[in-house]
Amino acid sequence: QQVQALFSHGVFLMGGKILYVETYLLVRGSSVKFHKNGNGKYQGKVEVTLTASLNESIKYADKYILLSQEADDSINVGFNFIDQQRISLLPGNYDLDLQVRDVNGSVQGVQATSELEIQIPADSVSLSSIQLVESYTKTIKPGPLSKGGYDLIPHISEFFGSDENKLIFYNESYNSLAKLGVGEKYLIKFHIEELNSSRTIAQFTGFEKANAAVVNVFMKEIDISELPNGAYRLVIEARDRENNLLATKSQEFIRANPGLAVNLDNIDLLALEGTFTQGYKNPDSLAEHIKALRPIASEREKQYATNVLKDADFQLMKQYFLSFWLNRAPSNPQESWERYRTEVVKVQSEFSSSIKRGYNTDRGRVYLQYGPPDNRTISPYEPSAYPYEIWQYYKINNQSNRRFVFYNPDLVTNDYALIHSDALGEIMNDQWQFLILKRDTQTNDIDQDRVKSHFGSQIQQNFDTPR
Repeated sequence: QQVQALFSHGVFLMGGKILYVETYLLVRGSSVKFHKNGNGKYQGKVEVTLTASLNESIKYADKYILLSQEADDSINVGFNFIDQQRISLLPGNYDLDLQVRDVNGSVQGVQATSELEIQIPADSVSLSSIQLVESYTKTIKPGPLSKGGYDLIPHISEFFGSDENKLIFYNESYNSLAKLGVGEKYLIKFHIEELNSSRTIAQFTGFEKANAAVVNVFMKEIDISELPNGAYRLVIEARDRENNLLATKSQEFIRANPGLAVNLDNIDLLALEGTFTQGYKNPDSLAEHIKALRPIASEREKQYATNVLKDADFQLMKQYFLSFWLNRAPSNPQESWERYRTEVVKVQSEFSSSIKRGYNTDRGRVYLQYGPPDNRTISPYEPSAYPYEIWQYYKINNQSNRRFVFYNPDLVTNDYALIHSDALGEIMNDQWQFLILKRDTQTNDIDQDRVKSHFGSQIQQNFDTPR
């Protein structure tokens, strides 16, 4: 079996002066082999290789062994083991490369590369990365997990499941003493907003007053039991007495909370007079407009829209449609809708099939949600392969260099299915190449993630360097 691991990182200033990167690694205990050690206990052992490169020049490299806690047997391993490293690096845009190998296993290890910008301005108030926290205690004896007076167990995943009802986060602010002066106060605000719309959710906001200092520590717990399914962004802002923005930092995350009732308060009280929706006369046309919003709607907006369309209340449909665009463009909702409608027409023209509207296809949804790709590789006739496309985005919100892989196994319709992406919240499938080459490639190995070379195949090359 293949090692399963999660990796993330953050940038901080030690003592408000020295830049360092903090890396967080979680290895799933159930994915490694446990062997008996000298104590007669069972223990997992992985080899970790971590490098940081700047302009293809390695500036940091380390290889070390990470041991799990001990277990009485090798069968019922229900725990994970974590590792945290702190690396001092100069400012710059780095590539972090991580390799994890099960020392007791026989299969090839896993590897991941991520981009990291190491830069905290020294001439203005600034914020560190936001660290998501699993649990914490007050520091009694400083250790590897100690920071800002706390011992922090990192929440390495950006996914919060239905059994997690608290979002805990840690953040530091720097340079407020030098920029604001001794005795000055400022505000540290936070809120959760929907990732697609950037709409702030009112019940998930707060603030704290801070006295100017070399370093200020800010840690909060947010009750997310009432936060619906969806993709979100946690935003932290430092603001002065006049509410001027001094610095901001954000962290994206996914929330799974099935069964939570959706309530978009007071839509039925929204006045339509003088708005662009007042003149709508055809319920079918408006229903089509509402359906076309799904690629950019939040999960709770999608659920609400489903109920509105089911009830076929034309007045409420207009109020929902107006509310949707007011939340995104309060000053000119009509112009915002018309720009989006132009993109919907493009999607319908290029991606629709005989049975699906363009916005209901995977390519149409991705296009409308993230915009046109920066690179789009189209391969309809590659030997042994189903028709496929690979889209590359240089930037998606705070994510860099994200790819989407689509394929068309029926060879008839224009409906390409999304089978793999490395973007947050999207489907991820290590065996996506097998799906594309399934016309004449079969495997029973669920851990194999690359196919043998096929004559004329450029799948891996197209994925690594889309064009």
